[in-house]
Amino acid sequence: LHLDLSIGEQFSLWLSGIANRDLGNSIFWKEPIVDILIERIEPTLMLAIIATAISTLIGVPMGLMAAKHHDQFFDRVFSVFTLLSISFPAFWMAIMAVQWFCVDINIFPVAGYHGIADKGLLHSLYELALPGIVLGIMYSGQIARMTRTTLLEVMAQDYLRTARAKGISEKKVIDVHGFVNAIPPIILVVGFSFASLLGGSAVIEQLFNIPGIGNLTIAAVLKRDYPLIQGALLFIASIFIIVNMCTDILCALVNPKQRWGSYD
Repeated sequence: LHLDLSIGEQFSLWLSGIANRDLGNSIFWKEPIVDILIERIEPTLMLAIIATAISTLIGVPMGLMAAKHHDQFFDRVFSVFTLLSISFPAFWMAIMAVQWFCVDINIFPVAGYHGIADKGLLHSLYELALPGIVLGIMYSGQIARMTRTTLLEVMAQDYLRTARAKGISEKKVIDVHGFVNAIPPIILVVGFSFASLLGGSAVIEQLFNIPGIGNLTIAAVLKRDYPLIQGALLFIASIFIIVNMCTDILCALVNPKQRWGSYD
């Protein structure tokens, strides 16, 4: 750890190690930290993809329907659902899901994960299905609320009133003209959710015994493995930066007005 050197020299050596893809060795596992992180990326990445897909498939249609039926019965039900999905603790939802779908019905395995190289892609997806559903329901409330809020703002714009005045059906006005212009904020919240999931869902990964980044970070903290903590946090921060940059680029592709100098 070069603790005999000054803080500046230690930091310079650490930065040079990062440039050479060397984050040091784990104190507890006695292995290179880069290799440990690479081993834990697979379950976290798959879990993030499953949860993001489920949350998007639930949240976007619900937000769209709530905006269409603003201040009606469905909108009130929607408000209750989003409030519950955002408010319920992750550990409680996970425990209830295990009790219902693993113990009572016995559809999914209680815990554990086997890599794609061990038992194949389908078996890995099966083991991650239940935690992915739990995380998808949790994040769907944020996506649904953003979809509803953004679409309501767009529906109040003058160009949609003009489209209605031209005789275009309300369904086409909302689904085509309105939704297309409401996509960029939805992409941002989906990207932020994906980055959060890639950073590791520590509670879910621990409850389902998934050897991912979140579980690794908690284990490193408990074992006081400071080099591994540094490496894991650097990985999580890098993921947030890369995903946010990709979502900004995607938003610029979807909405050319967001590109540099496009308003001039």
